[in-house]
This record gives sequence, C-alpha cells and structure tokens, in this order.
Amino acid sequence: MVRRLPFLLGGIALFLVNALTLSIGFGFGLSGVPAALLIAAPVVLCWYRPMAAWWLALAGLLLLTLLGPVLSDDEALQYRPWLLNAIPAHLAVVYVLALSVRLRIAIPAFVIYLAAGALTPIHLLDDLPNAIAGAIVWAMAVLVAMVLGHNKRVRLTSTLRIAEERGRRLVLEERNRIARELHDMVAHHMSVIAVQTATARYRLPGGVSEEASREFQAINATARESLREMRHLLGVLRDPADPAETEPPPQGLADLPRLMESARRAGTPVRLAVVDTPDPLSPAAALTAYRIVQEALSNVVRHATGAATRVEVAPDETCSALIVEVHNAPPDAPPPAVERPHPGHGLVGMRERVAVHGGDMTAAPTPEGGFIVRATLPLASSTGAGEPSPDVMDGGDGRDTSDDQRIDRR
Repeated sequence: MVRRLPFLLGGIALFLVNALTLSIGFGFGLSGVPAALLIAAPVVLCWYRPMAAWWLALAGLLLLTLLGPVLSDDEALQYRPWLLNAIPAHLAVVYVLALSVRLRIAIPAFVIYLAAGALTPIHLLDDLPNAIAGAIVWAMAVLVAMVLGHNKRVRLTSTLRIAEERGRRLVLEERNRIARELHDMVAHHMSVIAVQTATARYRLPGGVSEEASREFQAINATARESLREMRHLLGVLRDPADPAETEPPPQGLADLPRLMESARRAGTPVRLAVVDTPDPLSPAAALTAYRIVQEALSNVVRHATGAATRVEVAPDETCSALIVEVHNAPPDAPPPAVERPHPGHGLVGMRERVAVHGGDMTAAPTPEGGFIVRATLPLASSTGAGEPSPDVMDGGDGRDTSDDQRIDRR
C-alpha cells in the first residue's frame, strides 16, 4: 500500500540528524546515538510490522520523555516529542498504523500515544503554557496523520472490494458462456438421439418388434423433453444485452489452421504443430483446446505483436491427457497502446474452461521475456496415439479482432 524505500531513507536520515542534534545540540553526549536510534528505528520497522513499530515508538517516547531531563545537560533543550527533529517519526508511525489496522485498534493506540506524550508538560512545569501549546500542536499533527491513514485505508478497502466483485462477475460471465457452448453440444447429441429413436422402425432391416418400438418412442419423448428443458435453461443463462451470435461455432482442432492464418495476418508469425490425439477426443475437449489457443494468440497479438509464437497440441506421454501450449518469444518492440472499451479477461476464461475438464493451466512470463500458456486437459479414455505427425505451418500476418480473443495479462 505504501512504498518501502521512502521509509528506509527517512529512517536513515532521521537517525543521522538526531544523532548529531541530540549528542551536540541537546547535550546528550554519546547517549544521543541510542536515543536517535529509538526515534528512527520505528520509521523503518513500520513498513514491515506497523504494530511492533508503534510499540517501539511508544517505548522510545516514554523513555526519552522521562530520561530527557537526566540525559540533557541543558534544561532548556530537554527532549520534547513535538520538536521538528522527532515529529516526522511520530507522524510516519501513526499514519502507517492507521493504514494497516482497523479503527477499533487505531483509536486506542492513538489515545495511548497522546497520553504518553502528555507526560512532557508535567516535566516542564517552569514553562507550562508553552509546553501545553506544543503538546496540543503535536497532538493535532498526530491526529491528522491518523485520519489520513484511515481515510486511505477506507479507499483502498473499497477499491479491493469492487475489484473482488468484478472478478466474481467476470468468472460468472465466463461460466455462462461456457455453459451456452456446452448446451449447443449436448443439444446436438440429444437431437441425434431423438431422430435415431424416431426413425429406428424405418431404418432397421426387418423392422422392430412392438415392444422395442414402444421403448424407442419412450426414449424419443425423453430426449425431446430434455431438449425443451435445456432451451429454458439456456434462456436463463443468456443475457438479453448480449449480442446475437451469428457465426457458426468452431469445430475444435480442425479450425486451428484458420486461426493461425488470422494471427499471421495480424503480423504475428505462428508455428503450429498438432500431434495425433488419442481417440476419442470429445467435442467439448476439442472446443476447449481451440478456445485456449484462440485466447492465447489474441494475447500475443495484443501484447507482443510480431513475436515469434509456437502453438503445440499433443497428448502427454501416457496419452491420458491433452497438452495445449502457446509460447511466444519477446516482441521486437513494445506494442502500441490500444484503448479498449472493455478490459479483456481471457485468462479467466481459459482457467474456467480447463477447470470444467478437471485439468490445470499455467500462464507466466518466461526468463527470456516471452510468455507461455500451458493447459492440461485429462482425456476420458485413451487408446494410443500412434506416431506423431505434426502439421507445421510457418510465418504470415493477419488480425482477428473478435471480443472473445481479447486477453488481459493482468
């Protein structure tokens, strides 16, 4: 929430200034060095442990206030918490504490801090009016630091809550889209069942018995009812504000070459290698593999235009899972800034699609400066994949600007 370096530099500066000021100006002598350390150490510590820094600052405030008249040779220059050489340390500690903890903890801490600082006027009875005025100014400054810290905490908490809600909404949107695609596949299979059961008596040689005919009719009725219920479910999942989908859905791995050409037209050289996959590969798994490649290539086109990219789809060594990998090299030049009306969330969609199949996915930058997306999709069954026969395509340019392909690498 706050940067570390200013606190480190501020603590070092406070230590050096106070070591000289207390030792020479205040007459502390050698004891001015540990006294300066008590003032400066909480500033460095508060970035790591705000509550521990507050306790250390409180101990330093009490010790220096009580021992100041003993350590200082000049009574007029006894230690006071509101002097300019010490007040930055108090403000930093209280600000970070209020930023880091809830108000029910920050308020008691503030009150205890003020009570400790109020001991100073008691030791300065000879100059009580000025001591009280100084204590009031110091207390107001510490109060302002606490209010500013708590105010920033409230704003950050609100921002995090909004980001969390937005993240949940994006996940739900992706799940709805995946559910609609799966609905299309299941509806197709149910339609095939309905047609086959309705026409069985005419297709099978010699016809079917009356009992088998009634069984086929019952299956046909169940399939049709299931289709009606699935249409109702799709109506619930569909957002009326969503644009109508007019393009035919992709057929899976068979459409990958067309996707590669689109990326090449966008100026991204792509190399595709598809190794024979185990039979059978379900339509849902094939569509998931296609969508992962689509989203990953969109990510490359958007964030690393012109970077050499390799797409590989192959079974693992045991042919029990399908590995989808998209690896791009570092771009030759930073991509141009493109304003987007809606931020992409392709990584969210990829993870949700892989999770549907019980697989896992990793997406991370490479040490060379590129990026790699790797997804593992378990296969329901595997019968062996034969000899690899990669279908390799190279080079080219093109652009595919559909919203489904946009990826936000954040």
